[in-house]
Amino acid sequence: MELPYLTYFHLSEEPFSTVPSPRYFFLTSVHSTALEKTAYVVGAKKGLAVVFGDTGTGKSSLARLLHQKFLDSGFISSLITNPSYPTPNSLLRTIAQELGTTRTDKSFKGMLDILKDYLYAKAVTEGKTVVLTIDEAQTLKPPLIELLRQLANYETNDMKLLQLVLFAQDDLRNTLAKRRLQNFRSRIVMASTLERLSLTELNAMISFRWEVASGGAQHPFTADATRVIFEYSEGMPREANILADNALLLAFYKKQQVITADVVHQVAVDRHENLDRKGGYLNGQT
Repeated sequence: MELPYLTYFHLSEEPFSTVPSPRYFFLTSVHSTALEKTAYVVGAKKGLAVVFGDTGTGKSSLARLLHQKFLDSGFISSLITNPSYPTPNSLLRTIAQELGTTRTDKSFKGMLDILKDYLYAKAVTEGKTVVLTIDEAQTLKPPLIELLRQLANYETNDMKLLQLVLFAQDDLRNTLAKRRLQNFRSRIVMASTLERLSLTELNAMISFRWEVASGGAQHPFTADATRVIFEYSEGMPREANILADNALLLAFYKKQQVITADVVHQVAVDRHENLDRKGGYLNGQT
């Protein structure tokens, strides 16, 4: 269903959707650095890179952007977005299937051998770069991380056969600090951390996303409005996008062409203080 404010604001698409579309992902200097560092590890076939970040800092969007970049570069690339598998065997079979293996075996060891042969054929014989990217990696249990350690050990004298990229909340740091996982932690070639947006970056993100959705038009948020978005969101991109989207909807109902600080403040209060109450601007309370 088309959102009611799209026509009103002359938009072809929703500018502040929280769906992690690479087209709408605004690269800050921190995001750009994380992308470049991770792409270097993968391109040089060095093995394992990790990107940390709080919820809402853009990890999933960056994971999808990198995955598409790998595909565009001709790499064999797979993106797993929900890695909380019950057993290493189930994760292993998913990895093998996603990377394109056609053989199978009933045993865990048999599947490991099949995947190792496949990786050798692709990475060494065919000269391909094979990448496995895992989002929400903080949900991985130690036995699954141990499986990834085994896969990270597949190598020749010159390169790793499988390039691993993990995107995770800070919980993974604590998990990897455990003694039994030190061997995996020591294999991390590069780690990056995504930070919150500054006010300048948030302004730039709003402008960027509006230009994509409108075909280059100027956004309707006043400077005070973006400042209020920044204050309520505390620089978290996802929260900022939610507030901006809600502000557009409220402005549409109020028949306002300009998004003011008062509009943002109203939707922020509605979101943060009245989530468990009936009413709000959508039900006639203004």
